[in-house]
Amino acid sequence: MVPSTNTPFLFRQMKQRLVYLDNIKVFLIAYVITVHIAASYGGIGGGRWAYIEPVSDYSTKMALSMFGIFAYAFLMSMFIFIAGYFTFPSLQRKGTYHFLKDRLIRLAIPLLIYYFIIGPVVRYLSKLASGYKGSLFQFLSETYSSGVHGYLGVMWFVALILFFSVIYAVFLFVFPNGWYRPKDETFPGVFRILLFVLIIGTASFATRILFPMGGDFIASRPLGSLVFFGTSFFLGTSVARYKWLEMITFKQARPWIIAAIAVMFIPAIVIIALHIEPSPQLVARPGSLASLIYAFWEVIKSIGTGFLAIVVFRKWFNKPGKFSEALGQSVFLAFFIHPLVCMILLYAFSFYAIHPLFKFTIVAPLALVCTFSIAWLLRRIPVVRKMI
Repeated sequence: MVPSTNTPFLFRQMKQRLVYLDNIKVFLIAYVITVHIAASYGGIGGGRWAYIEPVSDYSTKMALSMFGIFAYAFLMSMFIFIAGYFTFPSLQRKGTYHFLKDRLIRLAIPLLIYYFIIGPVVRYLSKLASGYKGSLFQFLSETYSSGVHGYLGVMWFVALILFFSVIYAVFLFVFPNGWYRPKDETFPGVFRILLFVLIIGTASFATRILFPMGGDFIASRPLGSLVFFGTSFFLGTSVARYKWLEMITFKQARPWIIAAIAVMFIPAIVIIALHIEPSPQLVARPGSLASLIYAFWEVIKSIGTGFLAIVVFRKWFNKPGKFSEALGQSVFLAFFIHPLVCMILLYAFSFYAIHPLFKFTIVAPLALVCTFSIAWLLRRIPVVRKMI
């Protein structure tokens, strides 16, 4: 474990909250919400998202897909990294039993509420927007009779965090000093990061041969991404353990930021040049060259955008304030309710025959304002505030 002489500083820092990490999370959830709205109106990444309107205009698909492609690989991996970062000090402070108890209250209960209540309502609204005429009771009866008792939806993220948290808690309980402690705890250099990219990219590519991207994790996110997301979480715990976050400088981050920006534009250039229909299926075939390129693309892009977010937000968005604090504290609740808020707005606007891009410019800002406002109001309720 981290020497006790360093522990008070680490815990004090966590207790005071890292404002810039809260602001990064606010930015990430805002991007998640708008990407989901974009997916509804023709953007890439629709997947199993609740509602998608048919769009035949290639220019509209391209515009909204580019918005999604820039975010596709790094959004959730950065969220998971931050979750891992806060897991280590929380576990050290609370101990294994209280840590797991807290995780079950704050993650498992919302997961069950969403799966059995909110998820089905979101799915029902999406069916209504697509022309379904039955009542909610009829819809639930039909889904239950078909063997479907709930919908996980976006909460695959919460299920993963709970899964990784339990694994890490058990690991530290059995191996309190870890398997290996590096002699040099300074921030990794270029060679070590390149080795990391090579190992994780190769592992992700190999995993997707066994579990193609069309395969599912709990009927949602592809099982093949578990290597990538698991690495993001446990990288976060290591960064917290060795206090690497405070060591990152812009000079160290710059080459990876440049690399991330460069690879971000590669899909856009290829898709536009070849006039290809944007789709995740382009990289889904297991063992293909496209799958291999994607495996390394997402790792490089995530590292670079992660570095960029840390150095930029730490420098310019690290001042405490009531507004930023309210947003930061509402992030998880905003994530929890945003599918329902988005679907209500998408359903309301499904009756209007207006251009998808125009709908996006209206619905996306409305979804952001409504989601965070409702989340803030719900947090005024003591039981909600205690649970989430």
